[in-house]
Amino acid sequence: MSDVDRFNRWAATYDRHVLQRLVFEPVQRTLLEMAAVEVPKPGAILDVGCGTGRLLRAAEPMFPLARLEGVDAAAEMIRYARAALPAGSRITFAQATAERLPFPDGVFDLVFSTMTYHHWADQRQGIVEVARVLASGGRWLLADFVASGLMRYVRRLLRLRRFPERGEIGAMLASAGMGVLAERRVPGVGSQVPILVIGGLR
Repeated sequence: MSDVDRFNRWAATYDRHVLQRLVFEPVQRTLLEMAAVEVPKPGAILDVGCGTGRLLRAAEPMFPLARLEGVDAAAEMIRYARAALPAGSRITFAQATAERLPFPDGVFDLVFSTMTYHHWADQRQGIVEVARVLASGGRWLLADFVASGLMRYVRRLLRLRRFPERGEIGAMLASAGMGVLAERRVPGVGSQVPILVIGGLR
């Protein structure tokens, strides 16, 4: 079963999963705090791998002037995300993958990816696409498992290639003209899930 098939099956109960409280909520809370500092008045925000849309619903009142877009590869996630929108919401959702974002170049001041990067089928191409849609001076906030310390050796032993090490992420970012500008750990989640602030290097 593919990752997309799993998420289609999980969509109905996804927001009630224990990981929401233990991992996703503190990650998303910290990410939004960082976003407000990095780009206080964004014109447009994109969430890549938006799931049921919880992060964008939390971001909407924080960024009242922003257009908010969410994409997810799983059609059922998008269906639940749309159903959860309050009346008058500025958020729109579309089924799409990180590797083929359905947006023009340079339109988003903020791009979010929370705990989805390791599901991307082609991480290198996903990075190229985020770089393409990111506006000049924009920021990509990426939160995911990044193997460090002892976990680097566990990852290599188990051949968990979808969880890259920091150096590998850095190399892929550099090839797309981007780099890590800042990093923050999420309280209570552990050192393996940093939030990386990524921007253009040229």
